[in-house]
Amino acid sequence: MDPQRRHRTVEPVPSNLNPSSLASQARSVSTWEDIPAAGHVPGYRVFLGDIQKSSLDDRQYKLVELHNGLRAVLVHDAAADKAAACLAVTTGYMLDPDDAPGLAHFCEHMITKASGDLRRNELPMADISSGSEPYPAENDFHSFISAKGGSRNAVTGPTSTEYWFSLSPAELAGGLPRLAAFLHAPLFTESLTAREINAVDSEFKRNLQNDARRILQLTKYLSLPGHPWAKFGTGNYESLSGVGRRGDENTSEEDVLKETRRRLVAWWLQEYCASRMTLAVIGKETVDELTSLVVPHFSKIPNRGLDPRPAFKDDVWCPEHMRTVIFVETVKDYHAFSLSFQLPDLREYYTSKPASFIAHFLGHEGPGSVCAYLKKKGWLLDLSAGPTSTSRSVQFFKIHGRLTLQGYLHYQDVLHAIFAYLSLLRSSPLPLYHFAEVSTMAETRFRFKEKSQPHRYASALAHALAEPYPPQWLLSGDHLYREWDEPLVRRLLDGFVPARSRATLEAKTHLDEVVGKDVQWETEKWYGTRYAVQKYDQVFLQKVSRLLRLEELHLPAPNPFIPEDLAVQKSEVSEPAKHPTLVKRTELSQLWHKKDDQFWVPRAHVRIDIKSPLAYTTPRHAMLTRVFVDLVEDALAEVTYDADLAGLSYSVTNQIEGLTVSVGGYNDKLHVLLRTVLEKMRAVQVQPDRLRVLKEKIQHEYENFYMGQPSSLSECYATWLFMPTIWTPANKLSELHTISENDIERRRDELLSKVFLEALVNGNMTKEHSLDILSLAEECLKTAPLLPSAIPRQRSLVLPAGSDVVSRKRHANAKEINSSLSYYLQFGEATDAKLRSVLSLIAHIVREPSYSILRTAEQLGYVVISSQWSINGTQGLGMRIQSTRPPWFLELRVDAFYEAMGDKLANMSPEEFSTHKEGLLVKKLERPKNLAEETARFWGHIRSGYYDFLRHETDASVIRELTLAEVVATYDTFVRPSSGGHTRKKLSVHLLSQEMREAPPEHAPSPPPADSGAAAPSTPQVHTTTAANAAGAERGGGAVQPPLKVLLSEEDDRRGAAESMFKAGLECAPGATPVLSSAFGEYGQALAQVGGALADARASRTRTGGAPDSSNSGCAASASSARL
Repeated sequence: MDPQRRHRTVEPVPSNLNPSSLASQARSVSTWEDIPAAGHVPGYRVFLGDIQKSSLDDRQYKLVELHNGLRAVLVHDAAADKAAACLAVTTGYMLDPDDAPGLAHFCEHMITKASGDLRRNELPMADISSGSEPYPAENDFHSFISAKGGSRNAVTGPTSTEYWFSLSPAELAGGLPRLAAFLHAPLFTESLTAREINAVDSEFKRNLQNDARRILQLTKYLSLPGHPWAKFGTGNYESLSGVGRRGDENTSEEDVLKETRRRLVAWWLQEYCASRMTLAVIGKETVDELTSLVVPHFSKIPNRGLDPRPAFKDDVWCPEHMRTVIFVETVKDYHAFSLSFQLPDLREYYTSKPASFIAHFLGHEGPGSVCAYLKKKGWLLDLSAGPTSTSRSVQFFKIHGRLTLQGYLHYQDVLHAIFAYLSLLRSSPLPLYHFAEVSTMAETRFRFKEKSQPHRYASALAHALAEPYPPQWLLSGDHLYREWDEPLVRRLLDGFVPARSRATLEAKTHLDEVVGKDVQWETEKWYGTRYAVQKYDQVFLQKVSRLLRLEELHLPAPNPFIPEDLAVQKSEVSEPAKHPTLVKRTELSQLWHKKDDQFWVPRAHVRIDIKSPLAYTTPRHAMLTRVFVDLVEDALAEVTYDADLAGLSYSVTNQIEGLTVSVGGYNDKLHVLLRTVLEKMRAVQVQPDRLRVLKEKIQHEYENFYMGQPSSLSECYATWLFMPTIWTPANKLSELHTISENDIERRRDELLSKVFLEALVNGNMTKEHSLDILSLAEECLKTAPLLPSAIPRQRSLVLPAGSDVVSRKRHANAKEINSSLSYYLQFGEATDAKLRSVLSLIAHIVREPSYSILRTAEQLGYVVISSQWSINGTQGLGMRIQSTRPPWFLELRVDAFYEAMGDKLANMSPEEFSTHKEGLLVKKLERPKNLAEETARFWGHIRSGYYDFLRHETDASVIRELTLAEVVATYDTFVRPSSGGHTRKKLSVHLLSQEMREAPPEHAPSPPPADSGAAAPSTPQVHTTTAANAAGAERGGGAVQPPLKVLLSEEDDRRGAAESMFKAGLECAPGATPVLSSAFGEYGQALAQVGGALADARASRTRTGGAPDSSNSGCAASASSARL
């Protein structure tokens, strides 16, 4: 016990709550002790009780309250390879001034850019930092975090704002004072004001065509005028500069920004307060060491005497808002509905969680559920239900579903079914087994709760500190159901009636027979969403207001999937195994297995690839495979929902190489779920009505693909250009309408007739159990083996040295104002550890400057992302920008950035270079935090075909030895425009907004060589892996090839013939070759002989100047089909 501790206090039950008896008892023993100031550490309070933890949680926790009212939880994790912190403030956009929508969001943008001694007239002296720890350089925080192998972000919500970061554990002491300085000494400079208003505006424009954002803002707007919920939380240039204009359009821009800044500072003083803040810190330091890091810095944040937990309990609807349906015109083509009810403030009822308990019934998908009933009618695709929030903002209970066209036409019958189910709930007894199942599974999930990414856990803890949980229930309060409160559940159900409801109906085009001919359409101010509001008609209201019964509806039966055996087969190991082991290999299948040796949970994950060359041969094959998979999942939805509730999960997905089946969760009954899935796959019966429904769903999905975010689309288009064969959604849609039930059943039999199975079993299963899993799969699928040469393998196309390829396309949405650029630089094969490591370091070094320069300083757009990429065995550096500016202008700015970074890299000090290497090593050597992350890592290596399970360690060893000269040489060869004209391999996609009127510049293509009949020539590939080798290869290969310029314009090539010819003229990178290691067990020796012969052949081709083998069946067939 610290001898400085002197005074203990018992925290009373807050008088403004009427909590349950359990919560009241918990609070009555919440003992705190005052710790006086000692040295540089100010005084604080510490919680003396025990914090309830899960059985797997080996971390230590300390809960403190600073003298300024800030509460913090300090977490010692001895095994942490990342430290993290999150500070949450209980203020958000619902506290924006009425005349300045978006000010809270704008403050979040501004506050993290810089800090220092802000001595301004508008700040009282009591609120001024001493300036002893200023970080006045713009983006100092971002630069520091990035260099230390970390990441950071901030988020503004209705009633909270959070700021988080993660980084190397050794650097936590440098991150915490920077985070604290944002809150006690933000540097709201005038230059930042102008730039960050534009950043907020860019973020708003990014989401202008996002249906979810548009509908949320509309439903807020259609609330009580003046209610904080109705505010425009994102903000944009108009809303933020409007406060600076103060109604005078002639105000100069300089004066506008000065006034906006003044209002921002005034709002910050009014709404940011230490007593509104909660902090979570996770590190390797002891809790006492973390205390000495946190208390001095965060005690500087002033307590301005504000309400520490402002809440909004007033109704957001009046009678005129209820019994209404809002018809919304959407951007994408789909049909959906929602039905909402206002909830009272339920935060104090966290021990019984009544709204979540009700959601157990309304969101159920099993027999007797409203979801199953509506699907059988052919009206529904999927359904979800639950409370929209448990925070201090407005709370609703919302039922949402995607509809078929027939469901849209029968939307009143859909609502009628939901009201009928609610009537059934109100009138039925609720046997205790329902609550027992819900509470048992909640307790099981908490008991075996695994670790997560530190920044996510810190965020969850910081928000939990602001909830009304007793301190000892800080970790468990959000998870456990402690009391069955049937009267409270029934009081809520009594409010779920038609007279207190509001519905929305979403469609791209509303039909007269649904909405009527005399409808009054209006437009929401900020997003321009068209809508109409109508009262429920009397016939419908009378129908749903009667005591309703539908014979098909009933409450769920007891769940047979609730796990019974939760034993963990634990054994001591000196250190966890770093990879799975190949435990079986036959002509039909191979199985990888790892028994869990570090997470100790009664869970397992099974992944099975079912590889078939028939899955993706033509657009029709690809479309048939997709429809088949959707039919299987549709047929399983009702029978497997209980498994989902019991902590099990499954998925069936289609891939280019075939199908992937995944199951995961508590291993007790995992084999039962797997058998159910595989048997349904092998014997699924195609029902004509469900086929019709799923074809409609797929058609909407594929058509809506082209309405997506420009930056996501351009990235996808760029990826496709490196793939020998790709069937686009448009290609596949042309086949959809011709597909019949018989086609699907034939496809099932053909697809599964001959396959190769590759499986991974990872978790609480022995080797013998994993072999049983594989036998079960082979038994259920009843299949035969493929010939080895028929097993599909993915390869990547290779650009010639000196390439400058531009693909230009138009966005399908005429109202999308953003364009985008995806800029790819191909380096070489991913198997080259030296090149791969240099690329990783270059990507790490340029990541932060690209954001600071292109996004913050040059204001090119909200989305600016620099990253390393890998496509089927090749790798490179990429830049993605979404902007209202033309893509060719963005490309010029990217070129200028890369040129300037070349100078910066060449002049980098040894100390800075070493810092970047250490930061990258933190990322490379980060361990998986839970069984799911470990499984995903293993499966990624298996699916790649390289099986390079120790790649991160190999790369780390290489990175440690890299010299600056090697990095500069590679950068100059593959990245820098001025030096890489004949060696760079660049491909960019320009996706243009239809509102873009500026004409693109000339991009003259290179003439084809005399001996080539291709429009885009195939020039000799420079087989290099390092800059030095590249230069040598060029010198030894005769004349240097001229730069290759290619323009692929969608406007001139509607059917994609030129793009297909261009791809057909490219060579393929070598296919994946396994990296042999101890993971291959007894099978390694035989594979080593094959691998050695292949390596010798490849070396022979290289010595004789031969090109990569592009005659491989995968690439040759791909080129041929591309020409067709």
